[in-house]
Amino acid sequence: MHFTIQLLLLAQLSSGAVAVKHGVIGMGISMYKPVCAYACHDSLASLWLNCTTFSTGSDDMAGMDMKLLKRMDMGEEAEATTSMECVASNMPWLQTLAYCLKDRCGIDGVGEKKIAKAYSTLSMSDTAVYSDMLPATAPTTELEADAMWLNETSLVNYDLYFSNRQTLQEFEYQEDTHAQLSVAIMAITVGFTLLAGKYMKFSATSLGNMIPIKLSKVLLLPALFNGKHQTPLAGNIGYAPSRILSLVIFIYVFLNLVFSCVPYKSVFPQTTSAWFADSKSEISTYVTNRTGVLSFANIALSILFAGRNNPLIWLTGLSQTTCLTFHRWAARVATVQAVVHSIIYTYLDFWGGGSAKYYANVKLPYYYWGIIGTIFLCLAITFSILPIRRFQYEIFLVLHIIMVIIALVGCWYHVVLRFTYNWGYEVWLYIAFAFWGFERLSRMAIVVYRNMVGSTTTQAVAELTPGGTFMKLTVYPSKNWTFKPGQHAFLYFPSTGRFWENHPFSIAGWDTGSTTTPTHTGGNGAQQGSGTVEHHKDIEKDLQITTAPLPDSNSTSSQPVSHASSSHITHSQSPNPNYTHNHPALASRPSITFLLRPMSGLTSSLHRDISLTPTKPTYLALTLEGPYGHAIDLSYADSILCIGGGIGITALLSYVQYFVEARRTNSPAVKASRLVLAWSYREREFADIVREMLPVDARALGVECLWTCTGAEARVKGEGEEGIGVGRLDVGQVLMEEVGSVKRLAVLVCAPGGLADGVRREVVRFHGERGTRIDLHEDSFAW
Repeated sequence: MHFTIQLLLLAQLSSGAVAVKHGVIGMGISMYKPVCAYACHDSLASLWLNCTTFSTGSDDMAGMDMKLLKRMDMGEEAEATTSMECVASNMPWLQTLAYCLKDRCGIDGVGEKKIAKAYSTLSMSDTAVYSDMLPATAPTTELEADAMWLNETSLVNYDLYFSNRQTLQEFEYQEDTHAQLSVAIMAITVGFTLLAGKYMKFSATSLGNMIPIKLSKVLLLPALFNGKHQTPLAGNIGYAPSRILSLVIFIYVFLNLVFSCVPYKSVFPQTTSAWFADSKSEISTYVTNRTGVLSFANIALSILFAGRNNPLIWLTGLSQTTCLTFHRWAARVATVQAVVHSIIYTYLDFWGGGSAKYYANVKLPYYYWGIIGTIFLCLAITFSILPIRRFQYEIFLVLHIIMVIIALVGCWYHVVLRFTYNWGYEVWLYIAFAFWGFERLSRMAIVVYRNMVGSTTTQAVAELTPGGTFMKLTVYPSKNWTFKPGQHAFLYFPSTGRFWENHPFSIAGWDTGSTTTPTHTGGNGAQQGSGTVEHHKDIEKDLQITTAPLPDSNSTSSQPVSHASSSHITHSQSPNPNYTHNHPALASRPSITFLLRPMSGLTSSLHRDISLTPTKPTYLALTLEGPYGHAIDLSYADSILCIGGGIGITALLSYVQYFVEARRTNSPAVKASRLVLAWSYREREFADIVREMLPVDARALGVECLWTCTGAEARVKGEGEEGIGVGRLDVGQVLMEEVGSVKRLAVLVCAPGGLADGVRREVVRFHGERGTRIDLHEDSFAW
């Protein structure tokens, strides 16, 4: 249903956008075809006729349909104006144009119907018919190249005609190329994304064994450099993409560079240009126009990849993290191209007419709207750096949207005020608007469908966990879906006073509402049925969980922790044990649960509100948007290793539940008979919260736990009971124990940057060792 809503909205928006204009130059719009006709017209356009009027001074010419202006030396400047009515009624002009079309277009092999249609357009007359305007006898007098008057039917000057023809032909060729290359960059990007999705599905099958080990170790698995991927680069300038994603981004940037630089061809020296003084100004104009159109195409791509309802995510299974990375690079490329476009046109103004020309142009609305668009694109990029996103994400997001809207408005008025709707430049913006509108309408449609359609409404119950550090949130959706691991949802909390804010939280587990007996180990369940736990993942912001770096070879090794029974968590430890027993209507409904660590902003306000009544559950007004995300295909893996750090464990618990449920029913969705859950955390109480969420039969069905506590309260339990390891998780040791025993090992990781990057380094190190192929799947802390 979710994807169906997306397709319907995209089709509606796309059809609306296409209906506004019949394409772009070269694809639906022709500029100067047939070129022979337009070259004839332009060769006559500046000539004075016997009905041309002259005036000195700058009389108000408002309302004129057509102005052909020329300067004369008459003691002072004079202005010559030839109206459309003058042209349409002037027989020498109409006959000269008709004969030129017959002569030149005949040589080009243009058909009579096309010639007649072109004549009807260019003659500016509603009554003049091409066949009627052909002179009875062919003219014999050829106009001089510098002729000023047309008093009789004449031959168009050949040199002037050829100059106009070459100029128009080359200019249209370049405009066609601008559009074609812009379509190409969009098609290549989307096509490559679809291929990436195919590769992901291919690698998750037995055919993935065909991928060379060396290729995976060198290109597909490693971080770009220094092993840093989830850890910010020096100076917090951002995150480095993985090596394979970096290669894709490099190809994308390189293609944009090539498309901005070639192919260009000047009409010089074969002829003079009717528009440009020399080849330098001609080529410069082509380059600046090319970068302008490419910038529009990349703006549309940037908006497409920014959306959480991006259709490519659903078609390919790519992560939101990957798409947002490409969103940033597409925006950067578009901004650089806009800056190049602006700089070259500014240079051409100063070069062609000095500062006076520039200051005259900058007063024109289309010109200063272009400047505004470029400036706000630059501001949107500048204020999107990681330190700003991490410092105040909500403020960043609002300002980012406002700046992008102003930039798009600037782009819109820049082309519409300059060209109206003649050449289709606005179509690129229609595409961008359609992507943005589709995203916003998709969100609204999903919210309405999930929360407001049907006989029930979405309800939520929140409580503090033992110790009061975390919040447990159980949500009962109005509309159910097929619950899967790897999903997340955006939650709105109107009760906090920030009704517009929404944050993503990973769904760590679910209850279908059909189970009548508890299947989790703890007694502090917010629901009956399959035990679940929640995971807080906030876009663009680190969760700021401090995790010790990976240990050296002498560090304390990880020790297994036992699966606790319900007696490990007593009712006295829980503020509100089994509260859903008091609400059978909720207990029988399907639900999902989350575990939230209060940070700044919305979650802090929510924690403060819940803390006012710590001994009983709090019922919240909540709106759910989702689910988003994809389940990892585990049908190929012989064994599964889940590695979590801090609150990252909650993103992995849904896979534990999925694994256990599949083992209960012998589902082919899971091939492995063993799942290792390795986890490093700080707060001792956190282990109690997570332990009670494990299915009661997890150990019997193949789940093994390796937990280590790095906090000050770390302790080892008594003799005879499997304990929780003290110190840092030795990822290398954990992987070393896994390789060799299976052919395909799936490694799932959700952890702070240091631990996640450490896991990636060790996966690269052990991939292919002793015949074991390792497939790495990351759930990023920061988007």
